[in-house]
Amino acid sequence: MIQVIANRRQKIEYRKILFLPVIIFVIVFLFSGACDKKTAPSKAAPAKAAQASTTQSAEAKETKAVEEVIIYEKRGKRDPFVSLVVTAVEKPKKGQTPLENYDISAIKILGIVWNEKGNFATVVLPDGKAYTLREGMTIGIHEGKIQKINKNHIVIVERIKDYKGQLKSKETILKLLDGEEE
Repeated sequence: MIQVIANRRQKIEYRKILFLPVIIFVIVFLFSGACDKKTAPSKAAPAKAAQASTTQSAEAKETKAVEEVIIYEKRGKRDPFVSLVVTAVEKPKKGQTPLENYDISAIKILGIVWNEKGNFATVVLPDGKAYTLREGMTIGIHEGKIQKINKNHIVIVERIKDYKGQLKSKETILKLLDGEEE
């Protein structure tokens, strides 16, 4: 009989030990909710203010969880993982004429002839062959058009892709060297 009473006392003490952390947790939770609002409760009704602040803090936590949802809208924004520099590594395409197989910077002017019929230019390609150019002809790997042939230079307009991949007009002037002028 004494042993049964001792076992009951141990069970009651054991329940008290388990119940104590639960009470502490509830008290801490209530006070932490009251501190989140950071408003001083009125002195007239401290119990009502504490209860109202706990309900407000619970509502604030619920709305806070809803506000933290972030949706990424990619419309109108660039991809951050794509390089800003677009490399224009294109294989040179075979042109219809040999003049379209070389870059304009590799072409040298031999001479310019002008008469009543129009202006003509004689150029040498890197392969050593000479050709005669007229206004409006296509020349170079970027399909440049000869805009104008003057007495000492040729104006060529090309359409070249810039770093964004958009086509831009580029004007190139090939000059006749001073020693070669007639």
